[in-house]
Amino acid sequence: MGTITNISTISETIEVDYDGKVVEYPYTDIDQIEHSYAITVHKSQGSEFDVVILPIVRSAPMLLTRNLLYTAITRAKKLLIIIGSKDVIQFMIRNTDAKVRNTGLQYKLEGI
Repeated sequence: MGTITNISTISETIEVDYDGKVVEYPYTDIDQIEHSYAITVHKSQGSEFDVVILPIVRSAPMLLTRNLLYTAITRAKKLLIIIGSKDVIQFMIRNTDAKVRNTGLQYKLEGI
């Protein structure tokens, strides 16, 4: 994720700063940039943000896990705002079900 720092109508380019690395996109490549007013917990992994607003809503129990809640909470550096039902949050805290992932990693490692 980055921040648009300059839009030039003269050179028809958009400049984006990705944590110190500045990339210039011609207008013809504008479709390569997506707005991120909000992103999922999954896409945020490995990143931190000053402020995180975390909506907690009832959904499929397999999505409401303690691991997902932990990941979401640890994205906030300065302020975390949780909006939602206390009952759902309590369910997530108690839900320690770890789903078995069928990644094929073992098969790939054995082939090395």
